[in-house]
Amino acid sequence: MGVDPIRYRPWKGERTALNLRVYVILKSIFRHGLKSIGVKILLILSFLFVYAFGFMDVILFGSETLDAEKMSSNFNAFNLTLFAMLLAAVITSDLISEDLSSRSFVLYFSRAIKTRDYLVGKAGGAILIMSLLCFLPPVLLAVVSILTQSGSDYWSSIKVLGSTMVAGALAAVFFVPYGLMLSSITNRRSYAAVGTFMSFMVLTIISEMFVEIDPAWSVIGPARSLSAAVDWIFGLPSDIDGGALFAFLALFIIVPAVVLYWRVQRKAVGR
Repeated sequence: MGVDPIRYRPWKGERTALNLRVYVILKSIFRHGLKSIGVKILLILSFLFVYAFGFMDVILFGSETLDAEKMSSNFNAFNLTLFAMLLAAVITSDLISEDLSSRSFVLYFSRAIKTRDYLVGKAGGAILIMSLLCFLPPVLLAVVSILTQSGSDYWSSIKVLGSTMVAGALAAVFFVPYGLMLSSITNRRSYAAVGTFMSFMVLTIISEMFVEIDPAWSVIGPARSLSAAVDWIFGLPSDIDGGALFAFLALFIIVPAVVLYWRVQRKAVGR
């Protein structure tokens, strides 16, 4: 009986587009995050402590126009920053560390996917979840305020709505790169979560300690710097120097993103 040689048979199906693979990663992270009990609890508590009173005030009493200062105060609230730090620590802690511990990089990069696409999917999923806290509620609050306003100056209200959307997008992105960077440094989810949250808190404590000596120290506090950036977006005055503020924002967002890319790139090639 002869031996039938194994012959190569070309696959006749359709190859999936690269952007679809990125979408699959993003969608998987978003759905997985929404199934988390901790994420659900944080989102519910944040709505009750940060936004519930604002919605009740708008629905019951209304306003003449959408007020920039009042909308900015939603982002400046310490409660929002606290919940945002906790949520970022929870959702980013396992996005890279779990792949490191399970050695899933082989599965990801065995397909035609680049480091950039891998990170876009991971960060995109995290930012979508953060948007449920930082972007969607304030934008809905602004829309409800416009629909129920008693004044006729809708153009000013729409401009405040635009500022709200920009501020919400910044708040949603703000903590994600740093959290992902720490997640790429360790293969233990708990270490990444605690390290992310404690880093934010340490910067906040240092800022509060030294701000009495020199107000310029307030810029290193994530809560203060985010609040100052939101004030700038809404066109409100801030006690933090603009140059120092944007330098810190660049360091806090861009530097972790660069380190994250470098770490994942090295792991992708097996180093």
